Amino acid sequence: MPDQQQPQLSAEDQKNAQDPNHPAHPEHPKHGEFLKSLPKKLGGAAVFGAGATMGGDAVKAALGQ
Repeated sequence: MPDQQQPQLSAEDQKNAQDPNHPAHPEHPKHGEFLKSLPKKLGGAAVFGAGATMGGDAVKAALGQ
């Protein structure tokens, strides 16, 4: 199994992580807010996908295919 390498951060990413006014800084009040909103976004996508599938199945059934 090949060694897993960590992705290299760009100079800008490192600078942002050290800037206390940037959300990437661990002590920033909004640090991690993206991860908190991620389940909502993924849940919405799952509901949309399921609805689209059921809608497609309903159309096929209505058309007798």
